[in-house]
Amino acid sequence: MEQDTSNNMDDLQTAGKNAAKRAGAAAQRVGNAARSAGKEVGEVASDELSNLRADLDDLISRLPSLSDIDLEHAKEKLMDKIADTREAARDLAYDAREQLDYGVECTRDCIKEHPLQSVGYAAGFGFLLGLLLTRR
Repeated sequence: MEQDTSNNMDDLQTAGKNAAKRAGAAAQRVGNAARSAGKEVGEVASDELSNLRADLDDLISRLPSLSDIDLEHAKEKLMDKIADTREAARDLAYDAREQLDYGVECTRDCIKEHPLQSVGYAAGFGFLLGLLLTRR
């Protein structure tokens, strides 16, 4: 009987360790996806703004020598660039939202699969956060 209890405890500990590893891996994947999306959004936004700035600088330097027709053409071109930049920003925001939704869904799945372990992690993190805040 003691042997069965000992085996059950070992099995429970092994299952707990495996669940902790899976939860940690899922959290790491969510974090990596969020960081990747953030970097991509920043890089694309920076490129788009640099392109727009270069076009504006070019237009300003040529402004005194432009005729009314050229000025109207430049205005249309600039408006198109602004619309393209707005569309790119909208696409990036959508992609970032999709990544965030994916992370939230992974977290929900992990919590549904391991509710007690999730409560334990939350309590542990809350305790550590409390310690850190009370030291300051």
